Amino acid sequence: MAIIRMEKLSLIGMQQEKDSIISQLMELGVVEVTDLIRSKADKHSDTEEEPVFDAELEKQEEFFRTLKSDGDEEQINKLDTEINKTAIALEAIEKYGVDKEPLFPSKIIVTETDIKRYIDGNKEVRDDIRHVLWLNDKLHKNRDKINKLTTDLASIIPWMKYDLPLNLTDTEKTSIELGVVPSTVDLENLKKKLSENHPLVDMREVTRDREFIYIFVLAIKDKLEDYLDELKKYGFSPLPFKGFEGTATVNKERIERQIDKHKNEIRAIEKNIKDMLGKLDQIKIYYDCLVMRRDKELLKRKIKKTDKTFAIKGWVPSKLKPKVDKLLESFICIHNYEEPNENDTVPVLVDNSSLVAPFEVITEMYSLPDYKGIDPTRFFAFLYAMFFGIMLSDAGYGLVITIACLVIKLRFELEGMMKKVIGTFFYCGISTVFWGAMFGGWFGDFFQVAAKVLLNKEITIKPIWFNPIEDPTKLLIWSLGFGVVHLFLGLALRAYMLIKRGQVWDAICDVVSWYLVIGGAILYGAGGNISPLLVKPGMYMAIAGVIILLLTGGRQKKGFGKVIGGLGQVYNVTSYVADILSYARLLALGLATGVIATVVNTMGSMAGNGIISFIVLILVGIIGHTFNIAINLLGAFVHSSRLQYIEFFGKFYEDGGEAFEPFRQNTKYIKIKKRN
Repeated sequence: MAIIRMEKLSLIGMQQEKDSIISQLMELGVVEVTDLIRSKADKHSDTEEEPVFDAELEKQEEFFRTLKSDGDEEQINKLDTEINKTAIALEAIEKYGVDKEPLFPSKIIVTETDIKRYIDGNKEVRDDIRHVLWLNDKLHKNRDKINKLTTDLASIIPWMKYDLPLNLTDTEKTSIELGVVPSTVDLENLKKKLSENHPLVDMREVTRDREFIYIFVLAIKDKLEDYLDELKKYGFSPLPFKGFEGTATVNKERIERQIDKHKNEIRAIEKNIKDMLGKLDQIKIYYDCLVMRRDKELLKRKIKKTDKTFAIKGWVPSKLKPKVDKLLESFICIHNYEEPNENDTVPVLVDNSSLVAPFEVITEMYSLPDYKGIDPTRFFAFLYAMFFGIMLSDAGYGLVITIACLVIKLRFELEGMMKKVIGTFFYCGISTVFWGAMFGGWFGDFFQVAAKVLLNKEITIKPIWFNPIEDPTKLLIWSLGFGVVHLFLGLALRAYMLIKRGQVWDAICDVVSWYLVIGGAILYGAGGNISPLLVKPGMYMAIAGVIILLLTGGRQKKGFGKVIGGLGQVYNVTSYVADILSYARLLALGLATGVIATVVNTMGSMAGNGIISFIVLILVGIIGHTFNIAINLLGAFVHSSRLQYIEFFGKFYEDGGEAFEPFRQNTKYIKIKKRN
């Protein structure tokens, strides 16, 4: 199976049973609830064809428009606020966890009874959250005060040699101004220049740094302003010390005492928050309970109701209808299923075997297939792993990847995207082991070098097939051959889709023609290496394919466009040549891995022979091969994906599907133990 068939569910139930039905549908997690009233986008497709008018459907929807919408916006806002507060509390507590958060955290197992208890009686947890938020607020306030005090401290440090009170701005007959001028100013010359016009004013330097010269100005009261006006022309900026009393030394000591006080308060607060670590699991459970309650309220937005009834519409996978039927049997309600019509946007759910399912992540990273299209995962999964293995091409690296993924799979309970990613790399690791053994790469030539360094002996590990470094042309030819197979598979899927839609003639013109052109060209150019008898048939095949393209390439156009269309189709042969040459990256990345591995081993062996040299070889190998695995693992992943997205998908793939998103218990921290 691949894309699962969907059916529309219509449900009408009693208002008093609504919450129970919603809760159990959420627990079942197989129904995607949609709006009862179709939007304009749903009513009118993107195609030029007008949708068939369904009078009965329009009549039903006109009735639904008269119903009231369910859902409590005020309750949703309250829950969102509570969720945000709980998230802040969790973040505050988790900062002080003794153990680091694992890479793949396990979820807390809870029962439905636990969930009900947390929903109905959660006063203690709410009190804990309020307490953490209060502590967190105090923590931030103390840190803000420390930041301000630190700024104040930095501002008075340059004035430590100034022994007058910072708040002293005048005496009975004089005024004092503190400030700075740029460090580039020649202060002595400036002082002499200004003193000529202002004999009753004195300016002195306190200290200086890379940016400023810190000065104080002492003047007769009625002379200061004129002096400062001239001084500002040279970049003078006053530094008023408002709120400071006493000398810089006194203020420095005061500020340092205040900073120490706030630091002590922070330590006490952090200890109190750390003491809440024992409540962390309870708060996590409460968080997910809030999210589930909020999701239920959000669902109600899509529900219509009367005083005594409510109505739901949604999508259900056809094979899961029995589960929905069994659930609804215990309620007073009616429900039925309909096949999707031409104007419906049907959600997409794919179903593949356990061997293929991990590679769904590659498809999802691109785009889900259209509901009426083909899920390509089962067709490219094997070739993806094969291309990955050829690009990484080292059995030792493959063992590292495979074992690491296996440990993660066994040690952690993975879910969702991460489960698929680890599964993909697991199978790609196995492929890398196979192709590495075929090419004779075991951490490059590490074991041969190690034997030479440690035992001064020459050993040989022969490849099962051949060594690409010694014979790159052979790998290039095989890479291009694999590429042709990959492209032909894409064309075959295109033909299948056309034939399934009754477009047999299009399949012949657009697919069979290219089989003849490409296959014939290969036989004509390279078939002679197998048998001379293949050359002429290859030529005739290629000519036949070109003729079909010329005659039919513009069949959907009018007038002279029919001729131009055929020529355009023939010109596309350059695109196919480029696509086939793209598979040369299998050779390029495979050689890169092997060459870098060999260089790493050579560098490690430069210390000579003996135990010490062997230890050096090991240390250099660990660092070098780790780097090589990391960089070429990324390269193999990216380029294997590219071959699928550009070369393979480009031949047939119809994307744009919307993921099937059933209403279910989307939890971050907990896993609910199902009832027996």
